[in-house]
Amino acid sequence: SAMLRCTEVLLIITIFLIKWQNSHGEVVANEAELKNKSRPFTIRVTRLLCINTPYEETVVKECRAILRRNQRSLMCVTVVAPKVYNYVMLQFRLHYKFTTFQPLLIDGQAEVCSYLRNPKRDPLNTYMYEVLKKLMPNTVYPCPHGNKTYVERSEYKEEYAPKSIPAGDYRMDLRFASESN
Repeated sequence: SAMLRCTEVLLIITIFLIKWQNSHGEVVANEAELKNKSRPFTIRVTRLLCINTPYEETVVKECRAILRRNQRSLMCVTVVAPKVYNYVMLQFRLHYKFTTFQPLLIDGQAEVCSYLRNPKRDPLNTYMYEVLKKLMPNTVYPCPHGNKTYVERSEYKEEYAPKSIPAGDYRMDLRFASESN
């Protein structure tokens, strides 16, 4: 998933397949670094979708996950944003699959430009910022945004996942919007 500064809805759905391993390790986390030394399961991205395309003001050139044997999946997103934006709203929600996908733990929104100018001590927004900064280093920076092509190639690492999630199937929805939408 990429922090793509768009004026229309860019919803990226990532499905995580989490598998239990035989060994059960103690989870030790440094919240500043979002690191877990061990987990009793592994996390894999199995699908990446950019939905409701084409968009009015941006062009999605690439949106896919490359599944690689014995390696993490590579998430590839390229978006052309020809206009300049000083307001970007990010909405995010994590879903867990019971019989259908239901919201779980992470559900919020933040105005990105304002947050980057003056970060607040909100744990949820800080967590999302730290993860997105590592996933999309070419895209996460203070406003203005746009008038360029955003290219991201990244892997979702296990330490990015919350410490307390159960094994199962997950979907992370991200929506980026401007003032006009």
